[in-house]
Amino acid sequence: MLRRIIWLALAGLAIAAPPALADSHWNSQMKSAAETASRSAGGCTITPHSHGMLTVSCDRRDQATLTYSFPLNKGGRIHGTPWCSVTWWGYAEVHRSWNVVSKTLRVTVTVTDGTATLSTVNVGYYT
Repeated sequence: MLRRIIWLALAGLAIAAPPALADSHWNSQMKSAAETASRSAGGCTITPHSHGMLTVSCDRRDQATLTYSFPLNKGGRIHGTPWCSVTWWGYAEVHRSWNVVSKTLRVTVTVTDGTATLSTVNVGYYT
């Protein structure tokens, strides 16, 4: 009996999933670290370099905030959780978060406690 229920559930998913997945489209975008929509040094030093890189140096008590905006495709709606990544190196605390505002995916990068050189910010999402 349990096998039959599992089989029926899997069959139902197999029938229902393709139309839902057919409407989804993977989108990805990349920006150089210098292409910020806004930035707040917050007591830190932000130094631009060639090839769109930024070096951010902060003491423990200071925090730099960099915001990146990515316009969304297909009506500005995301299905599921977007993927976002920051390429950087150095010795600092680097964190990222995201939110969607007015058909735009915004990624906020914060740097504290050290020096980090940021290269790119990447996002991926289903619409």
